[in-house]
Amino acid sequence: MTREEGLKQIDEAQWMRDNYDTLHLYVTSPRDRPVDVWLSMRPVYCDRGHIQLNIDGPLQLDGADSFPRYFFSFAEADAHTRMFLKWRLWEYRTVSYAEISSRFKGEGDATF
Repeated sequence: MTREEGLKQIDEAQWMRDNYDTLHLYVTSPRDRPVDVWLSMRPVYCDRGHIQLNIDGPLQLDGADSFPRYFFSFAEADAHTRMFLKWRLWEYRTVSYAEISSRFKGEGDATF
């Protein structure tokens, strides 16, 4: 699979609900190995977020990756998941490093 095909797959993949009301997103790694991403609801009393993200696949995840991750909305979880997969699988930045770092380097207005 080419990089362009992999990025397109991540953009176009649809969340699929299983029998336990968990949402799964299936994509393929650059070496054609399956990656299963899933979102599940957390108990209503949880104050770190209402949705939990986990990933299983050949991404060389370690403790620094901090999974599970928590979100307060589906839109936030979906956007983060796709951005993470693009970077981790295909080393593709959805936002340039220069754009990110400009917020921290005193360039322009300090209010956001």
